[in-house]
Amino acid sequence: MPETVKFQNRVKTYRVDRGLSRRELADRVEVHPQTIGAIERGQFNPTIEVALRLSDVFGVGLDALFSRSSFGALETPQEKAGGA
Repeated sequence: MPETVKFQNRVKTYRVDRGLSRRELADRVEVHPQTIGAIERGQFNPTIEVALRLSDVFGVGLDALFSRSSFGALETPQEKAGGA
């Protein structure tokens, strides 16, 4: 049986940076707020459709939101801007 790939994500970082609650983001992405929480905690990998909606809401590419955990830690938007 194939191993499930875990993805690290920056969904919470982008959500908080934009001042959105989980409910507000869930409404925009058309999912339940608990789904957003599960995605943020890494307990649930979103479908490609939901991932694309998140990407659209935040105005960033999928690569900015998600990365395979085997590739190491993700850089936050603040770190990328030099303000770690």
